[in-house]
Amino acid sequence: LKFDPAWASFNQALNIYASLDNREGMINALLALGRIRRLTEDIDSAEELYSHARSLAVYSEDTKAMRSVLNHQADLALRQGNPEKAMELLTDRENELTGGRERSAQLRLRGSARAALGFGDEAVVLLVESAEVALAADEKAAAAQAYYKLASLSSLGARFDEAEDWAIKALEADKSLEYAPGIAADLRALAIISAKAGKTEAAEDYYRRSWLAWRALGRSDDADEARSELEHLSGMQVTVP
Repeated sequence: LKFDPAWASFNQALNIYASLDNREGMINALLALGRIRRLTEDIDSAEELYSHARSLAVYSEDTKAMRSVLNHQADLALRQGNPEKAMELLTDRENELTGGRERSAQLRLRGSARAALGFGDEAVVLLVESAEVALAADEKAAAAQAYYKLASLSSLGARFDEAEDWAIKALEADKSLEYAPGIAADLRALAIISAKAGKTEAAEDYYRRSWLAWRALGRSDDADEARSELEHLSGMQVTVP
């Protein structure tokens, strides 16, 4: 239900763009509708919407439109546990873009796919390049996503100081944009990394801040999870201020 207003808004936009035969507008609206269906775990509908967008993008004069569609399809494949399919989507028409948000996203998704396939070192190179491309285009949100994934990979490899550095970069980028959901997620990532590194006091602080941030956003499930982790770590019940 919480996504109903967004669905109605993007569906209305799709109808307006369709009535004006605005190809790029229709593609963007279809991708937005697909993201909503993905968030509600309606994968079949998301795939169908992305497929419609791809059919329109084939005849688009803007190559970034096709790259955006392929990035969305690759992201969906990764979330379905299919990095091989994601890589197929992420190498198509690769050389037609030289920079920008979509190129950064492509590199980040390729890094995620290579990591899932067991090529960690190659994944790091791709993710670092993703962040660099994003910053060159002043796309701080895209850079934050790359930093977040780098932090995750470093943490999985028990390189906790390195993971903390990447997560702090992600937090700084999201704070500069005042992107609250990203800030809350970054704080939780820092809490997990700190806990793994044995930095209990820092972990408690990050968990508390993440809990309060999620709570302020009305994300009760995420808030409850952060609160539960804080209580487990501190051994004390956390009361709502």
